[in-house]
Amino acid sequence: MSEMIERVARALSKARSIVGAPQDPSPVDRYLARAAIAAMREPTEGMVKGGRNTADCDVNVFASYYSDTIAFWRRMIDAALRD
Repeated sequence: MSEMIERVARALSKARSIVGAPQDPSPVDRYLARAAIAAMREPTEGMVKGGRNTADCDVNVFASYYSDTIAFWRRMIDAALRD
């Protein structure tokens, strides 16, 4: 189980514990964590814009790195989904 899946599963479990569910992550929590992380594989336009704004660089400079940035993001998500 990857560290990120376990982290998200624990967060889901903790959130469920507020309504009386057990605190230890269940197999369902891990399945939901994996699905949530996989859904983030494609960044939204808002995420990309936020990254560009945070980078504090010229739009044209950022555009030249855009495809590399997306590929890097996808590789990070893929790594989080590996067991």
